[in-house]
Amino acid sequence: MLKQLYIQNLAIAENIVVNFKNSLNVITGETGAGKSLLVDAMSLLRGARVDTYLIRTGEESALITGIFSPQKNKFTIFNLLEEYGIPVYSDDPEEIILKRYIQRNGKHKSTVNETIVSTKVLQHIAAELIDISSQFENQKLLDTESHTYYLDEIANNIEIYKNYITTYLLAHEKIKIIKSLMHEQNLLKREKNLYEFELSQIKESNINATEFKELEEVIAIGKKSAIIKKNCHEIISNLSQNDPSCMDILKISKKTIEKMYRHSGNNEFANYLEQIDSIIFLVEEFSHKLEITSEKYTVEESNLHQAIQRMDTYNKILQKFGPTIEDALIYKNKCEEFLSKTLTIDLEIEAEILQCEETIKKCLYLSEQLSKNRKNKLSLLTQSIEKELSELGMEKSKFICELKENNKINDFQELFNFIEKPIFREAITKFQQLSKFGKEKAQFLLSTNVGIEAQPIDKVASGGELSRIMLAIKNILFGNNSMSVFVFDEIDTGISGNIAAKVGKKLLEFCRGNNENMSRQAICITHLPQVACFAQNHFVVIKEFTSNRTSTKIFEASEEEKLKEIAILLSGEEVSAESIAQAKVLVQEAHKNIN
Repeated sequence: MLKQLYIQNLAIAENIVVNFKNSLNVITGETGAGKSLLVDAMSLLRGARVDTYLIRTGEESALITGIFSPQKNKFTIFNLLEEYGIPVYSDDPEEIILKRYIQRNGKHKSTVNETIVSTKVLQHIAAELIDISSQFENQKLLDTESHTYYLDEIANNIEIYKNYITTYLLAHEKIKIIKSLMHEQNLLKREKNLYEFELSQIKESNINATEFKELEEVIAIGKKSAIIKKNCHEIISNLSQNDPSCMDILKISKKTIEKMYRHSGNNEFANYLEQIDSIIFLVEEFSHKLEITSEKYTVEESNLHQAIQRMDTYNKILQKFGPTIEDALIYKNKCEEFLSKTLTIDLEIEAEILQCEETIKKCLYLSEQLSKNRKNKLSLLTQSIEKELSELGMEKSKFICELKENNKINDFQELFNFIEKPIFREAITKFQQLSKFGKEKAQFLLSTNVGIEAQPIDKVASGGELSRIMLAIKNILFGNNSMSVFVFDEIDTGISGNIAAKVGKKLLEFCRGNNENMSRQAICITHLPQVACFAQNHFVVIKEFTSNRTSTKIFEASEEEKLKEIAILLSGEEVSAESIAQAKVLVQEAHKNIN
């Protein structure tokens, strides 16, 4: 049960502490007093989305604390805490403390037993402690998807369904993988020849970085040597080989000087002869040295030619797969990986098909279990809800839960065109008929008048009827399950008078459960005196105005205050002796039901 709810700075609730008790707790109060804040607070404890506008004006944060004392489901919830590594509450190991901190800056926090947890963990834990029925949840009855959920709850299908939906989604993921591999295989087939040809070109070229560097050096040296050798030969030719050469001119000049010496006998010309002889000697010696130097730069033409031819192979490869040796070698590895993939993808597809086939078989088996359990409970569900509705003033109503086969077929034709394996085709054919619900989904039909055919509930049910159907479902759904607290927020909407009294009685029976050893805690927010009179614990919400600020207050009503509050619900704010007397009658009639 929920022992205590503490609300700080939530909307107009500044500081509220409510100590709830077991059985039926009724909350009443004028419109706008803040009754819905209690539901908002408990919704936040359940992990509902945070809206910072809920924080009280002028405050930067809000805090909601719930102290729970689990009863019948205590082992389930404490095992869940252990699973998440949350220690027991140090002050009282039998209690569980949920807290939700809301901050205007968006830095919110959730704790369980003072241990910080994620919103998802809070939701999982709180789902075992709090169940909230509101007008919004009643509207969920108009969504046929919820019908299958309720039927599965009653048919004890929840664990089976969890396994089913996990397997169903996994099967779709496997099919997606197979399709992707099929597309990849088609691409591989189309590009295989190109990659084989390009790989053969690179392999036949037998390129490597070491050889490439050596070739560059050989060719570079060859080019330098050729230039030096050519220049040496040009100088030598000019000095001694050309016609006329430098040597020819020097020798002619020497003969002319000799003639001049003979004719003149002047010793000056004798000196000129000595000098020109020295020059001729130096030129001859210089030419000889250039010849020797030129020989040093002689390159083996065949080696240079081979190097140039080999480099031409490299240039062709680099032009196509380069620009660097590293790029060409990386592309070579890419080709090899691609061609390797073409060899392994068939095996990969075959392995995925086998896994997919096993997953689909499991999914089909689970869908059969779901369907079998659903069909076994259809009659019980129909009879049980009709009985509940009869006790809630809908004696002539006819309630039907029918199973509708899926009318939307998944399209897996692409797999049929690709995979010829008969067993897999058979499995896929059956799998096509499944949806996220299984082989079928449930739909609730209702007829509220004799002789009128039952119609889908969203077409015929009023707000008041939806409230009663939801109460009937909850009463059946939870059976002997005793969650910590059930919250009913204006479940009496759209009803009044005698019907309202029946709803109040049903709420009380709901708290008592299906056997003498079990009781439930329910918190019911109502505006109807016929419901409030069944309260075993009555709380009143009021608004107070102090220092130009509005605050919500809540207090537990005494017997006298309870009568006054019911009288207000009967006649409005003006309480008269007659309305008090009427209130006493209502409470006395309710006590007869209690006893």
